[in-house]
Amino acid sequence: MFVYVIGIIITIPVIATTTVYAGSKMLHNNKWKAFHAAVNWTTLLYIIAVIAMLKTIFESTFLSFILLMLLSLFTVIVVFHWKMYTEIVFNKIFKIFWRVCFLIFFLLYVLLIVIGTIIYIV
Repeated sequence: MFVYVIGIIITIPVIATTTVYAGSKMLHNNKWKAFHAAVNWTTLLYIIAVIAMLKTIFESTFLSFILLMLLSLFTVIVVFHWKMYTEIVFNKIFKIFWRVCFLIFFLLYVLLIVIGTIIYIV
């Protein structure tokens, strides 16, 4: 049963991203708005999927490392935003942070799929 739950968690982000993108594209008729909606709504799923894949592939939890990385990333974005604009607007900062998280965890997701496939084959 545990394997099925992990399998569903791992495959949900791709299906959810595609579904949100298609639905938002039909609703707004704008590719960029649809892409941003898909990114905003599915980032958390990619984070959860990466945590599950790391646990499955390497049989160890990396939750503390991921939380530390996320806090460090947020701090770096706040400092850069403060240096560039001298005004901290948390809505903009969080939007940038969330999109960077999507990019990082999407790439980690793809990388872990490749690593998991190679380990399974070998």
